[in-house]
Amino acid sequence: MTVRAFKEKASLPALLLSMTIFGTIGIFRRYIPLPSGLIALARGLIGTLFLLLFMLLVRHRPDRAALRRNLWRLLVSGVFLGANWILFLEAQLHTTVAAATVCYYMAPVIVILLSPVLLGEKPSKGQLVCSAAAVVGAVLISGAAGGGSLRGIVLGLAAAALYAAIVLINRFIKGMEALVTTLAQ
Repeated sequence: MTVRAFKEKASLPALLLSMTIFGTIGIFRRYIPLPSGLIALARGLIGTLFLLLFMLLVRHRPDRAALRRNLWRLLVSGVFLGANWILFLEAQLHTTVAAATVCYYMAPVIVILLSPVLLGEKPSKGQLVCSAAAVVGAVLISGAAGGGSLRGIVLGLAAAALYAAIVLINRFIKGMEALVTTLAQ
C-alpha cells in the first residue's frame, strides 16, 4: 500500500482518533504523577517509534538530501515542539484543562498576526475579526478576566507561541513531506 492510498483510506478515522487522543490529554495529565518533561519525552519517543514503524510498513524512505538542507530548521522546530508540550502539560496542572487548552488554541491567532511581518502575507479583514473574537473569547473562557490561575494561563500562551513558531518555521522547510518533517522534529 502506498502512502497516498493509505492517506485516502485512513483520513477520517485518523482525524477522529487524533482529535480523541488530543482531547483527552488533559484528563489523563491530571492523574499522571510525573514531571511534564518526562511525559513529553515519552510522547515524543512513542510517536517517533510509531512513525518509524509506519514508514517501514509502507516502505517509505525519507529524502536524506532534503533532511540535510533543512537540518537547522528541523532542529529548532523540534526543540520548540518539545518545549511546547512541556509548557502545555504544565499549564494543565496550574489552571483548568479548559483554560490551558483555550490558551493553547491561540496559536493560529499568533500565526495570523505574525504572518505579515515574517511571511509578507496580509491577513484578511475576516481573519482579523475572527482573531479579535478569539482573543476576547479566550480571555473570558480562560478566567483571565477573574479567577483563572495566571501561571497556567501564561504557560498555555507560551505553549501557543511555540506552536505558532513551529508553524511559521515549517513554512520555510522545503522539499520534505509532512510525515518525514514530523518524524525529524
